[in-house]
Amino acid sequence: RLEKVNYQKDNPVIFLRLADIFRIEKNYPSALKYYEKYQLAKPEDPRSAGRIEACKVAPEWINNPTRHEVENFKRFNSPLSEWSPSWGVPNKQNQIVFTSSREGSSGKKEDVWTGQSFSDFYVSNKPKSKIIDFPGEWTTPVLFDNAGIINSDANEGESSFNPKGTTIYFTRCLDEKKTVSFCKIYQAVKKGRSWAEPELIPLGPDSFDYVHPIISDDELTLYFVSDVVGSIGGYDIWKTTRSKKNKPFGPIENLGSNINSYDHEMFPTLVNDTSLYFASKGHVGLGGYDIFVSHKKGDDWTKAENLKYPINSEADDYGIIFDNSTVLDPVSGFPFIEKGYFSSNRAGGRGQDDIWTFKLRPLMFTLSGFVKDSVTRQFVDGATVTIIGSDGTSYKTKTDIRGYYSFDKTKIVINTTYEMNVQKSGYYENDNSRGRETTVGLTENKDLKHDFLINPIPKDPVVLPDILYDLAKWDLKPQYQDSLMGLYQIMKDNPTLVIELRSHTDVRPIPMTNDTLSQRRAESCVLFLVDSLGIDPQRLVAKGYGERIPRKLERDIVSRGITFTKGTVLTPEYIKSLPKNQQEAAHDLNRRTEFLILSDDYVPSTSVSDVGTQGRVQIMTQKYIPAEIKEGKAKATCYVNSKTLKFILEPDSDTIKISYDQAMRYLKEAIFTVGDFDLKESAINEKDGTIIDGAVVFFRTLQVGDEVIENVEAKVVKGQKDALIIGTNIFIEEFGKYRLDEKEQKLIFE
Repeated sequence: RLEKVNYQKDNPVIFLRLADIFRIEKNYPSALKYYEKYQLAKPEDPRSAGRIEACKVAPEWINNPTRHEVENFKRFNSPLSEWSPSWGVPNKQNQIVFTSSREGSSGKKEDVWTGQSFSDFYVSNKPKSKIIDFPGEWTTPVLFDNAGIINSDANEGESSFNPKGTTIYFTRCLDEKKTVSFCKIYQAVKKGRSWAEPELIPLGPDSFDYVHPIISDDELTLYFVSDVVGSIGGYDIWKTTRSKKNKPFGPIENLGSNINSYDHEMFPTLVNDTSLYFASKGHVGLGGYDIFVSHKKGDDWTKAENLKYPINSEADDYGIIFDNSTVLDPVSGFPFIEKGYFSSNRAGGRGQDDIWTFKLRPLMFTLSGFVKDSVTRQFVDGATVTIIGSDGTSYKTKTDIRGYYSFDKTKIVINTTYEMNVQKSGYYENDNSRGRETTVGLTENKDLKHDFLINPIPKDPVVLPDILYDLAKWDLKPQYQDSLMGLYQIMKDNPTLVIELRSHTDVRPIPMTNDTLSQRRAESCVLFLVDSLGIDPQRLVAKGYGERIPRKLERDIVSRGITFTKGTVLTPEYIKSLPKNQQEAAHDLNRRTEFLILSDDYVPSTSVSDVGTQGRVQIMTQKYIPAEIKEGKAKATCYVNSKTLKFILEPDSDTIKISYDQAMRYLKEAIFTVGDFDLKESAINEKDGTIIDGAVVFFRTLQVGDEVIENVEAKVVKGQKDALIIGTNIFIEEFGKYRLDEKEQKLIFE
């Protein structure tokens, strides 16, 4: 109506007032419209710019609230007003003193600002209780002082106490007849159970207000609010210091523009003497007064930060304190991150201004995922997943039959980075088995997910990148040393692997035998890995195969411009069938160095002497194997499907027998599969999953020394004490003649 009669022409402040009303009603588009009109009419007034910005950010803050939960604390509130809670004994935090204009207050006169009775201090205590909750039990509030010393006929409010609760600092507004009344800050000292008469703290000219005191922990710095000359806006936050508690305070100092604005800043509270919380109308906020925080950095204070919604609202929010007691959140079982009390006249209260609680529940995180085989894409059961946190914690778990693992909320905590690793026998440890997840910077509950595709250790030889030698030479040239770096990294990442380095020649004759040449080439690779790269020699076996094993191509390969297809076996007969210009390309492919993983259960040496060069000849030649020999009987080590196993030799026998217990162990560990048994599923009892006595199982590989045989038939025998028994007849047939050296404890191949 006023706008229609052009009232705003002479009184543009109507736009500002309309905008403020719309803003309180959360009608931010309309508020923005009138703030912009006011800015055009009064560009010199700084209030419009901040409130325009507030209208733009407010919807975002409300639609994306912080995780704080706020609730009206009805225990403290009345139909009138309660505000500015403070700790009566800050060291204990078991008593809250607040200001109220409720019925029963000492002052009977009416406050011209609120229209309510003069306010007094009220107190509530927190009794010892078995109920551990927040806010917990509090006694019914009563007058803080019945003697008329602190609570008087005047208007009292906004208290602050020293750590022990023996000195109170508070605001008192006298109602003096025939004079303009101003508010001042007083202090009083506790004497026994009562208080000494309050004393005025002189801070400046009497013609200004000095209110809302906050005392530092050492009682040497007093923060307060005043409209004294020098203020940036209307009411600013100031401070004054003194050298000792019994000395007067010195000159006052404005806290500066990072805290104070062109408008009002009030109701400061101090946390640990380093964080100042206060209410402001001038900084960008949601409505009337919003609560802000500034942190002390040296002698300066940081730029004020809005606590945002829901602690702040479209109404007036102010007078915040924090509860530092440890209380467990019943939802998560962890302590609340923060909690406390503040004042607000927002909707939903009991009176006009009320005391509200706030709490911030701990963030909850979990970490889970699946582990799969990178080749078969099948889930990997029984893999060990380890996490090591940047906070020093470490946890392990195993995957279930679905390849699933998980770490619950008790193990995954806030602001922590976790290094992850997956281990499983028969699988490499490499970048695919490692990972990282972090909760650093997360502000919401989250179920972290991390899946792994781990690489199985190949059962067949792996061809290395080209290593070329001069004709009939075996020295490893520097330019081809890089071809071994991939193998070096594998051995470094997987310290339990034992590797056979295999060298192959083509079929064409040379002055020395191809077996000798290939052996020396394999040895040169082993020497480089041991001497130059520091690999334990006990983990390496050098073996030359000459031309005896033609290469079978696992994929299409191009050599000298000729494409050889997957599955081709480069036998002498095949090569002879090729045109002359293609034969040399085929010979190139047959000349190769490859590695085969013999076992993955090597125990790394613990001393320098254990890994010296003494073992190198033994490792590279492997003409004998260590054995336990007594009275002509021998027990030695072999590898079944790349797993270390002790065996004994049985004279005049043509069979290989594995004990029932060992076979069951291998079946459970997936070293044997159902497909390895002659009768397949029929070899396994359907009811209990046990192996039937006498079942025949085929080892994929059996290695003794440097000889490896494949598809080896063995019989499962119940009651057999030795894990593996190999008949001497089949041993000689497959691995060659031997003799037993009882003195040296060696089984020597002849």
